Formats: sequence, C-alpha cells, structure tokens
Amino acid sequence: MATDRSIPNEMWMRRCLQLARLGASTTAPNPMVGAVLVQGDRILAEGWHVRTGEAHAEVRCLDAFGDGPVPHDAVLHVNLEPCAHHGRTPPCADLLIARGVKRVVIGLRDPFPAVASRGIQRLREAGVEVTEGVLPEECRWAQRRFLTSVENGRPYIVLKWAASADGFLDRLPRTARKVQRISTPTTDVLVHRWRTEEEAILVGSNTVLHDDPALTVRHIVGRQPLRVVLDRQGRTPMASKVYDTGTDTLLFTTTPRPTLPVEQVIMAQENALDRILAELHGRRVRSLLVEGGAELLGHFIARGLWDEARVIHGQVVFGNGTHAPLLSGAAQVERVFSGDRIVLHRREPGFIAWDW
Repeated sequence: MATDRSIPNEMWMRRCLQLARLGASTTAPNPMVGAVLVQGDRILAEGWHVRTGEAHAEVRCLDAFGDGPVPHDAVLHVNLEPCAHHGRTPPCADLLIARGVKRVVIGLRDPFPAVASRGIQRLREAGVEVTEGVLPEECRWAQRRFLTSVENGRPYIVLKWAASADGFLDRLPRTARKVQRISTPTTDVLVHRWRTEEEAILVGSNTVLHDDPALTVRHIVGRQPLRVVLDRQGRTPMASKVYDTGTDTLLFTTTPRPTLPVEQVIMAQENALDRILAELHGRRVRSLLVEGGAELLGHFIARGLWDEARVIHGQVVFGNGTHAPLLSGAAQVERVFSGDRIVLHRREPGFIAWDW
C-alpha cells in the first residue's frame, strides 16, 4: 500500500477547488476558497467562502464540524493560505490553532500583503504541521483574478467575442441598431454566467452605437457587473440601454455629460486603457470582461493587456463585415457547446482549464 501522502492530498485539494468555485459570482473582491476537514478517507466537514464580509472557508468548515474536539489525526485542506490578520473577520490561522487542528494542507501561499506567509508562520509556531504547494498551478488558475490584482496591480482581463463561421464580428452594412446574433441561445446563457463571474464589463462607443447592449445579467440569477463605457467624444445616445439606472454604469470620457444619470470619469490627454485599469484597480475591481468591438479588443491585444480570451465561433455565415481579431502563440483549449465552438486562450503559458 502506498505511503506517499501526495495522492490523497491532491484528491482533497481538488475538492477544495470545487467548493471554492461555488463562490465564483459572490466572493469578489475576496479570493475564492474551499476547505475540507478529513480523517483518513472520510470527510468530516467542508465549507467555502460565500461572500465578502462573511465567514471564511475554514470557519464555515469548522462550524459544519461542530463544537466537539477535532480528532488529533484530522487534516484540514484549504486551497489558499489561512489569513493571519484582522479584517472584516478574525484570523483563520488563530481559529485553527484554537480548535486544535494538528495538520493543515495548503494549495497556495497568499500574496496579499496582510497575509503573505504570516498564516503559515503562525501555524508552524503553534506546532501545527503544514504542507504547502499541493496542486499549485491548479490553485493559481482558480485564483487567477485575485492573484493578478494583488501581484500586477490591475484587474484580470478577459476578452470575449463571437465570430461567424467565416470570421466576422458583424455583417455590413448594418441596417438596425441591435445585436447581430452569432451564438446559440444556450451559449448566450453561458455568456451571462460569465458576466456574473467578472466584476466589471467594458465596451467602447462603437459597440453602444451599433448594438445598443444592456450589458446586464438576464438569463440566469447572479451578480450584475459594473458596466463600463469608453466614449471619449460623448457620441453615445442618452437613451442607450447601458445608461439605464437599473445597474451601475461608469463612463470614461473627455466630454462631461451632466444630464447622463451615471458616474463619469473625465479623462485628460492620457492612455484610456491605463486610466480605466488604474481606476478599476483603485476601486478593488479584481476582474474585467471586455465585450467591445474590433477596435477596442485590438487595443488590448496590441498592448498585451489581456490574460484570457474566450472566442465563440458560431455557425452563421455573414459573407462580409468586420474581421474578428486574431490571437497567436497562446495556450488554448476548446469545446463544442450547443453547436458553437468555444476556444479558451491564455496569454501566458501554464495550466488552463474550463471553469464552466
């Protein structure tokens, strides 16, 4: 019989990641964390972080276990280092020590300055055996939004577009101010799920002028992202759906529009993408979904300002129109979903997986 602990550690860590995903649309700006307390091959309790300001995964796990003594041979698995600071909730490392947990398995160290290995240090100083670095690449992928924000000082950027079977974003000439459908209705539901998992969604003025998108989550129940519009010259109509008052909108422009009922950031002569990313980061927005047209997407691609791209290849044929952007040299996986081919790209090499 194998004596190496790595196999069960990896098995329970994957369970932690499954649990963490349950908070995909509710935990931001906090990281997604799952915790599993096991004894041998038996789960004693598990929990995940549901939303910011509420109990962390370790707390929920031990609450689910109950008030009784934790068995001396029980092991708590968690995909991110337990916190060691007082934020909106008390330190999880202190709770694990107080509850008598003797062994903790951690997927990834937390780079957040208030944690940054302090949780591991506190556990070890209290005599807790700590194993770290279990499935680190999978844990980084699951935590990519939070980690990019903390380590790179900007939101995690997801580019998304749909292209016809012959490689166009739209058909020209346009005859109406509305979205030209490319993907299937089932794929549209998936796209709305994507929106719930990102904190902000960005389009440029051309998309507002041509498609008049609402940029809201409608097909499923979930968090509404902050709608962000880049309109330097104030060209977008006041009656555009993106300016309704049902969901927050942030307008970036050089031309103040005092009659618009949305928050506005007035830009000077500066790079618009840099200003948008800096403003969102200052608001602790961890991720940004870019659903703009060819021009806006092209600016992000040209500057290498993207982390992930999700490209939907539909079955409709346009014959002519605006050419879809091209990506090369990126890691990718693909899947056929409801008749559409969806390709997931990652700009940097490394682990990549479907989360949906």
